[in-house]
Amino acid sequence: MAEYNPISPGVEPAEVTTKVRRLVTGVDGEGRSTILLDGVAAHAKVGHGVPTYVSTDLWRTEESPVDNAAPFRDPLDTDQPLSVGPTTNGTVFRTLELPPDRDWRYDEDGKEVTPLAFHTTRSIDYAIVLRGEIWAVLDTTEVRMTAGDVLIQRGTAHAWSNRSDESCLLAFVLIGGTLP
Repeated sequence: MAEYNPISPGVEPAEVTTKVRRLVTGVDGEGRSTILLDGVAAHAKVGHGVPTYVSTDLWRTEESPVDNAAPFRDPLDTDQPLSVGPTTNGTVFRTLELPPDRDWRYDEDGKEVTPLAFHTTRSIDYAIVLRGEIWAVLDTTEVRMTAGDVLIQRGTAHAWSNRSDESCLLAFVLIGGTLP
């Protein structure tokens, strides 16, 4: 099974999409806690060729436990390709901004041109709705989620459908695991 990857290289996020501020802590030369990075996350990528469908990677780890004593290095600043999901013992933290389905899944006549992106990941995912509403679509059910709702996604087949008139912003924490 090929890894799910909706990213569209060469397409830039639309100006209207959310710019996520990323702050990363560490210790200074005297061992005191401080902020090492503070700025707009630079790892925003467009999905499905739609400039308002934006996945912003914020952090990832490759193993657990994490070595927070090692010299600071931004794990996203690499020339190596990064998988969508985490490694077996790793994590991924990202946001996903999804435009309304009508803006990218259907043509002007209401005909579906892009089907739901059903996929699985070898991970347990904590999905938190930060803004808007979204439908979690599973094989046997569909559930509407709104701001503050959390879905624990345990490696099962799923897709996301934004049936509202506004974009939806979600946060995801993916932790390496297995398929059911």
